Amino acid sequence: MAGHLLAVTEQELFDTTLHGFQVISVFIFCALFLVGSPYGSQTDYNGVLTINGRVAWIAMELVSPAVLAYSYFSQDPLSALHSKAMLLPFARDKEPQGSLVFVCLWMIHYLNRAVVYPLRQPSRKRMHIGIMLSACMFNAVNGYLNGRWLGVVGPDTAPPGARGWRFVLGVSLFIAGFAGNIHHDNTLMRLRSKPSTSGTAGGGSGSTFNKVGRNGSGGSSRYLVPYGSMFAFVSCPHFFCEAVEWTGFAIASGLPAAWAFVLNVVCNLAPRAYFIHQWYVRTFPEYPGSRKAMIPFVF
Repeated sequence: MAGHLLAVTEQELFDTTLHGFQVISVFIFCALFLVGSPYGSQTDYNGVLTINGRVAWIAMELVSPAVLAYSYFSQDPLSALHSKAMLLPFARDKEPQGSLVFVCLWMIHYLNRAVVYPLRQPSRKRMHIGIMLSACMFNAVNGYLNGRWLGVVGPDTAPPGARGWRFVLGVSLFIAGFAGNIHHDNTLMRLRSKPSTSGTAGGGSGSTFNKVGRNGSGGSSRYLVPYGSMFAFVSCPHFFCEAVEWTGFAIASGLPAAWAFVLNVVCNLAPRAYFIHQWYVRTFPEYPGSRKAMIPFVF
């Protein structure tokens, strides 16, 4: 009887988790503005609680596509809770073939973000294990919410061609944001790979830098001023492009869980962009004063 009284439906659990995911974004936004951006150029910590940055990045980013795929394809991804009569699962009453296009978009993004991107980076600082574990938890929740919505809560059974302008606009924004993210990541990687000299690299203004900076502890990490493309307007165009990418995904899919993800992306990246921009300004006296942090002409 006690077990029966404690039982909840997966729908109730899903709704509570989704609301919590939306609310936590505000706390993350405020917390990051208070504590700063604790990795990359923004930290010098290299203590016993850090692990290999490349391994940590791959591990934490792979959580999202793995959980999304399992939540999408599994009839009952939370079956372990049923042994205690705690959770009553969703009933899948229709097949979500139409949603597969969104699963594919998700996997394409994370193939780059979790595997290609970290393996192509010239170097990566060690990461605090707390950051890795918190990112794993975030990605697990995000993957579950979007995977279950696509697969069971609100499966899309319409063929892609029947979705109209919202689908076309959303996928176009996703592709543009994805391409822009890779392009600006490539710019940063090329600068990190250049010899430690100053001046103009490659000729023209599209790929130049004017100063070599180092991390605050005098370590070996080099940071250069990027130019060209959207770097003419903001310090973190890769962040802006990622926000555009996931906004496109949310427009195309119409998922409340996807819009919650967009909110979390902005609340995570905006404070980081702010502190990275301030670091550039402090580190490079001739840093272009017209640049914003993340959103052209606005922020």
